[in-house]
Amino acid sequence: MAFEEFVVSSYGGYKSEGRTLRHGDPAAETVVLIGGALQRKTAWGRFEVALAQTFHMFTVDLPGWGDADTLPASHGLDFLAGALHDLLEAAGHRQVHVLGASYGSGIAHRYAQTYPQAVRSLVLAGPLLWVPDAVREDLRRSVDLLAGERMEAFAELSADTILRSTPGERVTRQSAVRRILRSMFRDIGEADREKYRNNTLRLLEQAPSPHPPITAPVMVATGEHDLFTPPDLCREVASACADARVVLVHCADHAMHLELPDLAGDLLTRFATGQSLDGLAYCHPIEYFDSSIAGRRDVRDAQRRAVGPLPAAVV
Repeated sequence: MAFEEFVVSSYGGYKSEGRTLRHGDPAAETVVLIGGALQRKTAWGRFEVALAQTFHMFTVDLPGWGDADTLPASHGLDFLAGALHDLLEAAGHRQVHVLGASYGSGIAHRYAQTYPQAVRSLVLAGPLLWVPDAVREDLRRSVDLLAGERMEAFAELSADTILRSTPGERVTRQSAVRRILRSMFRDIGEADREKYRNNTLRLLEQAPSPHPPITAPVMVATGEHDLFTPPDLCREVASACADARVVLVHCADHAMHLELPDLAGDLLTRFATGQSLDGLAYCHPIEYFDSSIAGRRDVRDAQRRAVGPLPAAVV
């Protein structure tokens, strides 16, 4: 039976909190989830449940999130990657699969760049390694609305920005997810308001990382109708990695892990366990990228390099 363990660490004077959901098999590998705006370590819902069938789960409140301390915007991704490493060390997780979603993707990406020996695979879901020009003004306006305590307008804009999708196309459960997000943004308390402000200002100042390319296997994924972090942005992120694939999920947008949690869990499980992603009914054909080859290459079946099982984890 799965059970929970909690850990607290302090890095640079700022508290982080982590939660391990132990799998029944002690030899199971560990997946780390780093969430988006206002994501808390205990609020991954059905997506975490799907992953917990196979993995130990480690969810985090890094500085700026959940029950951790507020982190000034002046502290960048290198600091957050260091805080994550410190928290993982405190919890005893030495090698992990890492998923960073939306706001959390930049932290996951920098962690894989800075601590390559610790990362067995990396998933960037709706990657926000930098802010696309199309949404930059909306994110700045959301900070202004929050500062002016215009909570209804802040909630509407925030939900509409995150769930920006191809007009007229069907997105599974989008209306329900929109209601949840609007309520969450409208009702945030004072501490979370300050965290959102600092996290968003930090995000707006982020630039593409000058660090070396990531060598671990990488999956960049989002919904096919995502206009917040659109498919071309995912391809740009993947093209800088040594071993990457882009996955576009049918009938989903930026919030695919909320709209299709079971399918999103299946996708990550297949990737982290080295199974083929080709031919999945809920995805477009997988696009493969190799930074050692100029430009994009799609390789399928016998033409592509097989992705075999990863070595045993050290937990």
